[in-house]
Amino acid sequence: MAGRALPEAVFARALAFLRELTGISSPSGDREGLLRAAQLLAEALAARGLIPEIAEESTGSRPATHLPVLVARGRDVSRGHLLLLGHLDTVLPALAPRIEGERLVATGAIDMKGGLAALVGALDLLAERGRRPADDLLLVAVPDEEVGGELSRRAVRRWGEGARALWVLEPGEPAEGGAETLVTGRRGMFTWHLAARGRSSHSGLAYWQGRSALNAAARWSTAAEALSARNGGPTISCARLVAGDAAFVESLASEADLLASDRRLNVVPDRAAVEGEARFLRPAEGEALARRLAGLAAETAAATGTEIDFHADPQIPPVDPDGPHRALAEHLIELAARQGWRLTLDRERGGISFPNFLPDPGRIPVLDGLGPVGGGMHTRDEYVDLESFRRRIVLLADLLQADAPPIHH
Repeated sequence: MAGRALPEAVFARALAFLRELTGISSPSGDREGLLRAAQLLAEALAARGLIPEIAEESTGSRPATHLPVLVARGRDVSRGHLLLLGHLDTVLPALAPRIEGERLVATGAIDMKGGLAALVGALDLLAERGRRPADDLLLVAVPDEEVGGELSRRAVRRWGEGARALWVLEPGEPAEGGAETLVTGRRGMFTWHLAARGRSSHSGLAYWQGRSALNAAARWSTAAEALSARNGGPTISCARLVAGDAAFVESLASEADLLASDRRLNVVPDRAAVEGEARFLRPAEGEALARRLAGLAAETAAATGTEIDFHADPQIPPVDPDGPHRALAEHLIELAARQGWRLTLDRERGGISFPNFLPDPGRIPVLDGLGPVGGGMHTRDEYVDLESFRRRIVLLADLLQADAPPIHH
């Protein structure tokens, strides 16, 4: 058990800090609450040997909004840095935290104030072992991750450029048999748009003269989704399909009253639009998938006598599970086993996260999901499992110790 390697006093301090941090209401956009959370974390990190700075940065929205970004540095990050990433914002305003057995029920308990508090506990554990934070350690805590914000992406692009490795303090997930996950692969994605143009005709008097754009779009959508494959393969999701005569599709807001009526059902539809996304695990797969979807559009147009335009937006790159972090991830499995628990690798997490916005996710080792597990994310029942909290404090300390110099008194 992690408790054997974690002094109770260290755990108690980390839990007290987590309760205080989750007690601060800091939903996305709440500048004052986010600033209080940033200040509390900055004070904790300063007391543990880091040099914190809080800067209020513009989100680029109109009217202008400024939110706090916390950067906490080690003694020397001039030649690159070990980058740790987290976020201070939550989806809901905070309620008072409470202990229920082996759970802390609190807003943001796992997403992701639990990961930030585990880092604070890990730094205390390092000190117990006679170690201080690595000189090139750099933590960035952003205020707008839950709303996919510009500040989060900007921070990853800026600080990821000179990073030698990236550790993300987002939560892991519970797994079978009491195990917990570590994320080593994240799918990339691109959104896409398809427009089909057919030939309108009277469906009773001139049915065979028409060319149905709806039929063409539906055939393409079915064939596109059939390219999806389990066990690490790509996925294609058709999120919206709108079809009908040109007036309906091109003026949908004003023509919506046609739905659930009998009007203009005697027209072969000559316009259709489909929108969706594709997700994939390796960069080459994304490029090949975009080409295959465009080729499928040309094939469908020829088969249906319609015109089809397909457009793929720029790709958000994936994190390859077999990238430069593979050996380190396997080492973490061994570290967990020594403490009596089982860590498993999530090699294809579907959601977009911090590492996807690195300039090149394949350049450096990336470990994600280092925070503790729990449940009820984004709800009033969100909780962190306290045994997992203990485990992750020790795991983070073990991970950071490789670069942590001894304390000289």
